[in-house]
Amino acid sequence: MSLFSLLPFLIVLSGAYFLFKLDFFFIKHPIRTLKFAFLGTDKKKSLFSMMLALAGTLGVGNISGVAIGIAVGGAGSVLWLIISALFSSAIKYAEVYISYRSGGRGILDVISFSFGKTSSFFASVYAFLILLLSLFMGSAFQATAISEASGLGGEGGIFITAPIITAFCITVALLGKERIKGAVAIIIPLASIIYTGMCLFVIFLEFDRLFEVVGIILSSAFSPKSAMGGIIGFITASGMKEGFARGLLSNEAGAGTSSFSHTSHINTRKSVQETECMRAGIFGILEVLFDTLLICPLTAFAILLGSDGDLSTSSLEGLSDIFRNLISPSAPLLLFACIVFFAVSTTLCWYYYGMVALKFLLPKGRGYLFSVLFFVFFFIALLYSIPHVLFITDTALFILSAISLSALIKNRALIRFDRQALVGKHTEF
Repeated sequence: MSLFSLLPFLIVLSGAYFLFKLDFFFIKHPIRTLKFAFLGTDKKKSLFSMMLALAGTLGVGNISGVAIGIAVGGAGSVLWLIISALFSSAIKYAEVYISYRSGGRGILDVISFSFGKTSSFFASVYAFLILLLSLFMGSAFQATAISEASGLGGEGGIFITAPIITAFCITVALLGKERIKGAVAIIIPLASIIYTGMCLFVIFLEFDRLFEVVGIILSSAFSPKSAMGGIIGFITASGMKEGFARGLLSNEAGAGTSSFSHTSHINTRKSVQETECMRAGIFGILEVLFDTLLICPLTAFAILLGSDGDLSTSSLEGLSDIFRNLISPSAPLLLFACIVFFAVSTTLCWYYYGMVALKFLLPKGRGYLFSVLFFVFFFIALLYSIPHVLFITDTALFILSAISLSALIKNRALIRFDRQALVGKHTEF
């Protein structure tokens, strides 16, 4: 068993701890929690930051990852996939809360004071791994996902679209953080609306079988096979986004990466209100809910309702066939467009993550070499898959998450939610 295979257990244990520590507040008081999140003075900036974080987590892995989980574990794995969102939500709140309180460089600022004399060393290791992952997971893997899905849009199309997609990514990335956030704030809702619409169309067409499928999910959820499938789907619908049975847990909870997005509008280390830290953490929860409780279940129901019971064919191509048969012969083109949108937004997000890490390591560095490498990797992977990098990324992701989760546990006393804030009372620190 590899080190990386231990990561889901670390996530579940850490998530359970923070769920109890936070007293399940967002489960007990969902409406009040939502209202509280949108009362902040910086809600527009927080929304744009959440869109950037979603850009880093939404991708083709959310589609094919669910398909793989169903193929391996059957319909019951869907329930376990949904339950997994509880652990991710608690961890995401914790890492965003403590990062928002600590400064504008996300979890890096937290790691920098968490381990005594060795803090600088661990922060540097974390930043280096972010750089490494931005090149492979954020650039090459996203391009590979587009390349592998290009058959949905017609044979040979990737050789035409590759220069266009690369030029668009380069242009937006080099215009800076605000342009990246503005671009993904358009791309993510557009892709989500198109993809959600296709899934809902399939569900409505097969609505008479919906309750039957729900019953199958519930009745088969507690078999060992379904539990294993849920875990695989949980792992796969995550950071790599390219549909391999690899990756972080859903929404990259535990890795700390989305903290870079949620703190991207913080420019100083001045004291902040505790309520603003809590609101930022809630936006982290919303990121998980949108990803794991909307996109993933819609994908699952579209597959289960449209597959006529043949779950062994669950895959990106299988979902494409479902859309073609039940919606329109041109539906696979829309699916391919969604994959391109999701992958491009993830690429832009990880470019930003890489630049944050680079500036941490080399404050006076210009980042020209990194930018060149990033987009060279991207363009090459669009045309030809880059092999033999999964072991590197698996190891990097495990170390990255181990450092981040250790920092969260180390600072657990600082992570809290004041339930009185839900009724209008708050404190400052």
